[in-house]
Amino acid sequence: MRVDGLRRVPAVVVTLAAVTLLAGCGGEGSGDGGSGAVTGDSAKEKSAGRTSDGPLDAAGLESVAVAEADLPEYTFTVFKQGTVLGTKGKPAEPATCQPMEDIRLRSPEPAPSAAAARSVHPKMDTKATDITLYAYATAADAEDLLTRVRDAAKSCTGYEDDMGLNPTVTALAAPDPGPADEALAYKRELAGTVHWSRVVRSGSNVAVFGWQSLVAHKKAGEAPDEVITAQLEKLTETAGTD
Repeated sequence: MRVDGLRRVPAVVVTLAAVTLLAGCGGEGSGDGGSGAVTGDSAKEKSAGRTSDGPLDAAGLESVAVAEADLPEYTFTVFKQGTVLGTKGKPAEPATCQPMEDIRLRSPEPAPSAAAARSVHPKMDTKATDITLYAYATAADAEDLLTRVRDAAKSCTGYEDDMGLNPTVTALAAPDPGPADEALAYKRELAGTVHWSRVVRSGSNVAVFGWQSLVAHKKAGEAPDEVITAQLEKLTETAGTD
């Protein structure tokens, strides 16, 4: 059975996929004698996994994802990174609900230029928060994703998903985006379990947070604010909002 379109890495520490930095070419006309060396601001940009005007690549996006140093009281499971983390399955029915299914399967439209994911939970608790990060070429592409999901959440009340299940959907009040630019939230409910989703845009980057609870749980829907805040601050401060 698919687990949100991801292959779980068995160790807590991720084995990074081979990636190619989105950098300009060296050699002739580079002004460094063909050595390929970078200095000053260019070196800082490359070390952050981005070029001067380009989006974060897979390694750069991984570098702005929360880690154990950011949340020392949490246990981390890190998933693979790349340009695509999931795969599309059977189309959602009705089609207006497809953006939520794409978020669930980690295969959003428009497609990102890089993606990274992990799951974290307090060391003394099993309540996990899934975090998926997407880097886009432009802020307009990231805005497009939020617009698609926001419109779908408002118009979709339920659908048949890739597994033949029929969750109901409820759009929630827009949460405070904190240091980011905009945010939306919705929930999917199925068989007494609620799957909560928050999608946040920071410039050309998008963070998707997901957690679940039983409908009858006294703290159902309570957002993992410590995790969300730590990730958004790191994403916004390191990746910028351009």
